[in-house]
Amino acid sequence: MNGELFNRRQVAKLALEGAVVVASILIAFALDAWWEERQLRQETAEDLAIVRFELAENIRLAQLITDTMNQVVAANNTLIAELSTQPDSALIEFDDTTIFFGIFISPTFDPSLGGTDAWIAAGRLGNLGSPVLRQRLASVRGKVEDVVEEQRIAREIAVREIYPLIKDKIGDIEAVQKLFGDGLHARPGMSGQVVSGSAKVSVPNSNALRFLLRARMVWYEASIYETGDLQTELEEIQLLLEEEMRQLDGGLTPLPLEQRSAE
Repeated sequence: MNGELFNRRQVAKLALEGAVVVASILIAFALDAWWEERQLRQETAEDLAIVRFELAENIRLAQLITDTMNQVVAANNTLIAELSTQPDSALIEFDDTTIFFGIFISPTFDPSLGGTDAWIAAGRLGNLGSPVLRQRLASVRGKVEDVVEEQRIAREIAVREIYPLIKDKIGDIEAVQKLFGDGLHARPGMSGQVVSGSAKVSVPNSNALRFLLRARMVWYEASIYETGDLQTELEEIQLLLEEEMRQLDGGLTPLPLEQRSAE
């Protein structure tokens, strides 16, 4: 009788010890899974902070490039109007601001997508909970390339067609070269100081020049429209990204970019 009771106690003891061991293992696995998930959320939040920073910068650049393209189109319109109303005049005088934007400036959008591209290439897009955000982030690069392609064509018209057509015929070429250098770029930081609108430059008049200016304007007008759509897309992605970051975990706040850079 006593032996049977002893055996039962031994079995119960062993069962309890076994249950404790199993429970300990399960708890350990649960803690590991919780910690791994927490780390993943932290890493994702920090990755998204970089993407958010890039989005904000690209939205700013998109607005800046749109403003510049509007100035280019306005200057093109002025050039075309004046050249068309005086078809028999070999040279027509314009202020330097009109020449600067109408001929010598060819803006192109140069976005910052390095962090976003690297994050997508590393296969971390799947860490996002929102399928809409995943899809829209994945499509950003293609939309940017479409916008840049239109600007590239407009730039090629200026570089390869317009500038060679006028460079040996434009009035006061020394003043133009002093302002713009020997190509199609204003010297960095000089446009606001040198392009005053008071200096005058004479431009040769021809059907070819008017045609090329119209062609360039068409591409920039299309790009203004596309860049506006892109800017709206980036702003909407920014809102989706902010919501994703809020849902990750209220307690997981990514370090500021400046602090992570310092570390």
